[in-house]
Amino acid sequence: MARYFMNLNDLGEDTAWLLVQQARGIPDAKAPTDFMAERTAALLFSREALLERLCVTAAVRQMSGSVIYQGIGPWQQDLEGSYQRELLCQFGYFVDCLYLYGLPASSWAEAHWDVITFPVVNAGSPDGHPVHVLADVACMLRYSRDSLKDVTIGWTGCANGTLFSLVEGLRFFPYRLRVALPPLIDRAPLQQAAEFHGVHIDFVNTPEEAVEGVNFVFAGCRGGLDKDTLPQWRISETLMSRAASNAHLLLGATPVDTVQVEKAVLCSPASLLLLQAENRLRVHKRVLHWLFDENEQAINLI
Repeated sequence: MARYFMNLNDLGEDTAWLLVQQARGIPDAKAPTDFMAERTAALLFSREALLERLCVTAAVRQMSGSVIYQGIGPWQQDLEGSYQRELLCQFGYFVDCLYLYGLPASSWAEAHWDVITFPVVNAGSPDGHPVHVLADVACMLRYSRDSLKDVTIGWTGCANGTLFSLVEGLRFFPYRLRVALPPLIDRAPLQQAAEFHGVHIDFVNTPEEAVEGVNFVFAGCRGGLDKDTLPQWRISETLMSRAASNAHLLLGATPVDTVQVEKAVLCSPASLLLLQAENRLRVHKRVLHWLFDENEQAINLI
């Protein structure tokens, strides 16, 4: 049976930790290998996401694989509609794995896995971005003496898939999560996610409360903020000064989608922007190994 990775629960705690540590252990993130030789990955993106496309493409190509990209188009209706089962039956004839971006992971949680003969990866969805969270965990471990037991995360801004996966990640990783959402953003979906996973989120009302004394500040999504309210959620040097003295900044979305971050903060030693990019590449490569290893073992047993 083909493996799929739509959320962290698909990995389980032990595998999630293992993939993070394996990703950190890659000597050179861009080192070429032949693991994906003769394999083709299809990228189906229901909305534009240049950095995600670049990262996945780089991971597959640096492992000697091929990539087919399909952006927004009529396929989306078929994949979400009544033709989903028939369409997916044919995919395995042409490709070896499939990356989905922008499609709700929840709609695939109980999809027709019985007919899918190839691995499927959630490369980012409104309700989950597990690869980002594994990469961010790797970033945090580097600056927390390889332990997250005393780590507090402060999220400021609107919710997105990364935040939902951070909530799910509380099941496996012992960090604490404090979240400040803008007043017009409904907390209910996050609260329901926390209840579903049996974890706890500390909700606060302002960015100042969110970052007070935290070890890592996450710049959340700007969706839902207008030009009048956006400046109130800007991550400035003044705001960062309220965090712990050695706090670091991580982006919870691509730079164009996050709340505003002052250039002085984004370009400071506290910013982990480039480390995030490197670790995402590392995690994608380790995920590919995990996805195909079981399939190869199953073939060897035949």
